[in-house]
Amino acid sequence: MKRSLACAVAAATVLLSAPATAHADEGALTSVSLPFLWPRAELDDVAADASGGVWVGGAQGAYCVAWVDHCALFSNGNPVLRRWEGSSWREYPLNGWTGQGQIGAITTSGGETWIAGGSIGSSGYHDYLARFDGTAFQRVDRPSEAHLNMISTGPAGTWVAQVTGAGDPAPRLQKRTGSTWTGYALPFAIVSDLQARSATDAWAVGGSLTASGTTPAVAHYDGTSWTSVTPPPVPAGSNDELVKVVPVGANDVWALTWKYLTHWNGTGWTLIPLPTGIARGGDLAVAANGTVWVAPANYGTSTPYLYSAGSWRAATLPAGLNLYDITAVPGTSTIWGVAHKGTFSDPVALKNT
Repeated sequence: MKRSLACAVAAATVLLSAPATAHADEGALTSVSLPFLWPRAELDDVAADASGGVWVGGAQGAYCVAWVDHCALFSNGNPVLRRWEGSSWREYPLNGWTGQGQIGAITTSGGETWIAGGSIGSSGYHDYLARFDGTAFQRVDRPSEAHLNMISTGPAGTWVAQVTGAGDPAPRLQKRTGSTWTGYALPFAIVSDLQARSATDAWAVGGSLTASGTTPAVAHYDGTSWTSVTPPPVPAGSNDELVKVVPVGANDVWALTWKYLTHWNGTGWTLIPLPTGIARGGDLAVAANGTVWVAPANYGTSTPYLYSAGSWRAATLPAGLNLYDITAVPGTSTIWGVAHKGTFSDPVALKNT
C-alpha cells in the first residue's frame, strides 16, 4: 500500500484462522531498531524476500518553510531504501534515480527484487522503476510514458500496471519479457495487485468502473492469457474494490476489498466483513502457518486485529503507532510492518517474532 508525506494512511493487522498450536504472542508486534534517517522521514512499503531479508522504502529530509499559505521553500526529500540482513540494515545504490521523492513500492520473490518510486504527493504513481542486480538497483525503462501504480514479481514473471486514460492505446498491464515489455489485455480498468503461485497460476485484482464508483474485479492468468473470474459477491450498488490478493493454493485464494476479507475455494467466494475497527481494508499477508493478516487503510492511531475461529480479536503493538503496511517472511510465521508515531517524522519497523 502506498502513501505520501502529504496524504498517508494508517493501518493495523488482523489474524485469520490461526491454528490451535500458534504461539501465544503471534499477534504481538514489537519494534526493530532502524538506521539513522534524516528528519522528516517516512517508510512507505515493506517486503520480505526468500533469503530472510526484509526491505523497507520511503523518503527522508522533506521540508516546507511556510510563508502565509504556501511553502516559500520546499523539498520532497530523498529516497530511502534499506534491507534488514538479520542484525543490521544495509543500503544499496539507486542507479538512474534523479531528483527528489520516495520509494513507494517494493516487490521481491525468487531472487528478483524490483522497486518503484516518484515524487511525494503523486497519489501512489511511480515514474522510477529499477531491478536489483545483487549489488545495486539498475533503472529499467517503463513500458511507456504512463506512470505506474502497481509492480509485482513472482513465479509468473515481473508485471507492472500503467495509469492510462480513456482512449489510450497502451495496455494497462505489462509483463517483462527479456529486456522488453509485453502488453496484456485485462477485462477491468483498475489493477491494484497481482500475485502468482506458479508460472501458470497468477491472480490480478482491482475494480471495474460503475455509475456509483467501482466494483470488485478479478482475473486469472494460466501462463498464456488472462480470463475473468466471478468477483466476490459484495452487495449490489456497493462502492467497493479489491486491493490485495494472496494465492495460497489452486483452490485457496485470499483477497481483500475495502470492506471485506474474502476467500476463494475454487468455486466461489466467502465474504467476511471487516471488524468495526477497520474502516477500510488496505493490505494483506498470509503467513506459512495459515494466519492471514489484514492492515486497514484509515487515518488515526489503529489497533491491530486478529481473526480466528469465526471471530475478531485485538492484536497488540506499541501504543500510539499507525501501522500501514505488512509483509510475511516466506516459509515462516513472521510478519513485518512499517508504521509511524502519529506524525510523519518518526517511522517505525515492527515484527511479531
